[in-house]
Amino acid sequence: MKSKRTILIFALVLVLTFVLTACSTGRSDTSEPSPSPSSEETTDETASESESGQAEPSSELSSEPSDPAQTDNSILVAYFSHTGNTEAVAGQIADLTGGTLAKIQRAEEYGDLQKEAEAEILDGVHPEITVSVDNVENYDTIFVGYPIWWNEAPAMIATFLDSYDFSGKTVIPFCTSASDSIDNSLHIFNELCPDAVIAEGLTANDAEDIEPWLQELGLVLSSAPAETETDAESAAPSAAAEDAASGSNILIAYFSIPETDGVDKVAGASRVVVDGEVLGNNQYIAQLIQEETGGDLFRIETVQEYPGSHEPLLEFAYNELSEDARPELAAQIENPDSYDVIFLGYPNWNADLPMPLYTFLEEYDFGGKTIIPFTTHGGSGFSRTIQTIQELQPEASVISDGLSISRNSVPEAQDDVAEWVTELGI
Repeated sequence: MKSKRTILIFALVLVLTFVLTACSTGRSDTSEPSPSPSSEETTDETASESESGQAEPSSELSSEPSDPAQTDNSILVAYFSHTGNTEAVAGQIADLTGGTLAKIQRAEEYGDLQKEAEAEILDGVHPEITVSVDNVENYDTIFVGYPIWWNEAPAMIATFLDSYDFSGKTVIPFCTSASDSIDNSLHIFNELCPDAVIAEGLTANDAEDIEPWLQELGLVLSSAPAETETDAESAAPSAAAEDAASGSNILIAYFSIPETDGVDKVAGASRVVVDGEVLGNNQYIAQLIQEETGGDLFRIETVQEYPGSHEPLLEFAYNELSEDARPELAAQIENPDSYDVIFLGYPNWNADLPMPLYTFLEEYDFGGKTIIPFTTHGGSGFSRTIQTIQELQPEASVISDGLSISRNSVPEAQDDVAEWVTELGI
């Protein structure tokens, strides 16, 4: 009996050994690495911001600073941006502080923006959101940016503040608004973050106010290198531009859409009246540059005519951006190779270049030439358009110290343009 039991146990051991060996071999043969996310899954499409609250697309912003070496891992720049102005300000703050960008989005898109967004604010609803950074509570300083809607922060900001424990951390609000200040929206920070330090906020309608505000907060990167004489020389126009005694080698290309019904909320103010003549803002600045340089003017125009009134233009620009369109140009530069210096003017549309500028920069090769940008805007400055020009014309020398003029300053810009051109050495 004992012998039979021994034989039975031995047989079971043999069977189990065989089964385990087979299973192990099967797993080894069929295992595959986990697939990488597709480009669609990793693409971070952002929306851009107009004063009207209409949805418009804009340039993409990574959730990381552009220069990893300048990163401050203790600073987070969280923002909600429906149409792009707040996104542009957030990008500038991240650049100056080395902070990490975190994009706040509503999990479900609005059906009726005007009705639903206002109701959320009035009823104290906290809609579900997504945030592009997972470890929000690991940061010590959190900037929180948003547009002003109905004199308040959008409901997504309340959700964000209520979703994390900011006790002992510093929370710094900033907003964008065509007419309202940040003051009336600040109550939610004290209500939802009672144990956080709420720093002085900023209504960021002028890009030039951002750096002084950050300096007062003591948050501008201390490691940012000071400009040296060599840096200044490398940012100056090429020798060919400096040697030009006349404007024969200078081209002043510009895109300008003057609205017939007044202020253009996509581009800022879109027109100026000079001696009874209605000119587009960038058209006027281009003419001032021509007076100072003697260069040749070239207006970038499209085969498709743009609407002349605000609402249709807003919709038209939205459709172009959402489709990543390349509008066909109506005219070409004669002898583009004869120019060494190209002034390039455009309105800031949704923190990005107007789509005809993409067509223009992709059609011509300005390698070895100097490109000098100028723009008119409603508070966002250049946003990231200069970097975009550099990407589209990698072999050109793109001047980073371009001319950025607020819409309210265009009629009185003559002295500023003259001073700027003189400093360029053209």
